Amino acid sequence: MNVDIGHLTRADFAVMRKSRDRSIWRWLEFFPVGHRSSIVTLGEGDTPLIDAYHLGELLDIPRLYLKNDTLLPTGSLKDRSNSVGISVAKELGFSTAAVLSTGNAAASVAAYAGAAGMKSVVMVPAGTAPSKIIQASACGATVIVVQGSFDDEVALLYRDAIEEFGWYDCLSSNPYRVGKKSYAYEIVDQLDGQVPDWVIHPTAGGTGIHFMWQGFEEFVSLGWTDRLPKLVAAQSAMAAPIAMAFDKGLAEIEPVTARQTVAESIQVGNPAALGWRALAAVRASKGMAVALNDEEILEAQSLQARLAGIFAEPAACASLAGAKKLRAAGVIDQEDLVVCNVTGHGLKQPEAIRIPEEELRPISPNLGALREELRRKER
Repeated sequence: MNVDIGHLTRADFAVMRKSRDRSIWRWLEFFPVGHRSSIVTLGEGDTPLIDAYHLGELLDIPRLYLKNDTLLPTGSLKDRSNSVGISVAKELGFSTAAVLSTGNAAASVAAYAGAAGMKSVVMVPAGTAPSKIIQASACGATVIVVQGSFDDEVALLYRDAIEEFGWYDCLSSNPYRVGKKSYAYEIVDQLDGQVPDWVIHPTAGGTGIHFMWQGFEEFVSLGWTDRLPKLVAAQSAMAAPIAMAFDKGLAEIEPVTARQTVAESIQVGNPAALGWRALAAVRASKGMAVALNDEEILEAQSLQARLAGIFAEPAACASLAGAKKLRAAGVIDQEDLVVCNVTGHGLKQPEAIRIPEEELRPISPNLGALREELRRKER
């Protein structure tokens, strides 16, 4: 969904950067909303861009930054899309919003629909993390758990339901869910006009990569920046159709059967709506698509929490896992400025962290017992 930005000037950029509104809506002119009164916002956007110097030192990426979207209102990047998408739904007069989701989009759609005074219906495949279902339910959604594959049976039921009941569709095929363009605007702003060499993004359906690229291109077209970053689509090896198409040199995505992975938020085997556009954006940027196994993703989750203080769900750490892998392969140079988008809070999927029972066993309340416990844990 393109909007007319040809009238914007360098002075407008300065005004937007100084706005007291720190949400994505300080970039209002880039979004397809006709009236400011239609905006549905929970304060999403302007998440911290952290200089992760200890982590960067370990990975030999001294200029490593983490874009911390765990701090968005519902704890994931989906808030960027749904603030814009639900605002348009309100403007168009819809009364019910719906989404098919492995969890993060479900919670986000429920929250924004509630804030808009709308109802919401979310379908989740059986096996979705209970914490994500609870969050959507707490925000007032009618939650439907469906047995079957996310890419096949459940998707077919969802499409039939949209047509049958006339709900507002919040899937990535919705042309108004363009809020992830704000990644580009915020990163340029937070780097004081500088553009990173690389931006790495955990990728399922391809929405983030596609719209982030569009955002960077818009800034270049206006003369607000003079270069573009290389983009990396970081996928789970258990569901990596974009990475496979990239490696094979294909222009189209070949669907795969998504297998079980700890990175459940990016467990999509058939990114039919925007996968090919994400692939095109990666290629246009001279970037990469990379597939990470569960061990690489869990290692990145641990490193990120211990050395950068950001506890994120496994899928959100695919970006850091990708940075580590590409640096080790020499694709990323030591002097490159690298931004990893961290896309969801660790409490979205706390069961991914397993703590042995002995670690939680209480000790006697005396110094001797404390000394012994400390010695045991140091071994």
